[in-house]
Amino acid sequence: MMQWYYADESDQQRPVAEEELGGLAASGVIKPGTLLWNETMADWKRAAEVRPDLFSTSFTPPVLSPVQRRDLVVSRSVLPGQRSPTDPVAVCALVFGILGLLFCGAPVFSIPGIVCGHISRRRSRDEVNPSSNGGLALAGLITGYIGLALFAVVILFYGAIFIAAIAGAGMEGLETP
Repeated sequence: MMQWYYADESDQQRPVAEEELGGLAASGVIKPGTLLWNETMADWKRAAEVRPDLFSTSFTPPVLSPVQRRDLVVSRSVLPGQRSPTDPVAVCALVFGILGLLFCGAPVFSIPGIVCGHISRRRSRDEVNPSSNGGLALAGLITGYIGLALFAVVILFYGAIFIAAIAGAGMEGLETP
């Protein structure tokens, strides 16, 4: 292995083995402007010129999964008991879901409750801090789906009455005196 030398911040010449260069560059001891030299070189040169591979910026880290993002410690300090703000979409999901139940499953309210609930549930999975957004969204989804099912039952009920009325009216016309 080749022996390298680098000039530290106090211009002292420090010996380093070639396999240790990467670790020193990663830790910031050797910077792109740090002077390097080895026995094959005529003069000291900047590290970025001699060993550009130590400072490659083309590396892109892999994309974090939602679970990793949630578990990631955020750079700002998180105080104990700190919660994420309430998501207005989660509140809308719950309000629309309840209105859908109150108005016998009117799809005008139930469908927006279901849509908002799904949007907010996805958002709540990505939150770092604990919050009630997931619960609000789930409640909106449940009430929205129940409201939609209730609407289907009401339509079937009135449809059956309508068909029975038509069938009854048809039967009266067939009777002979």
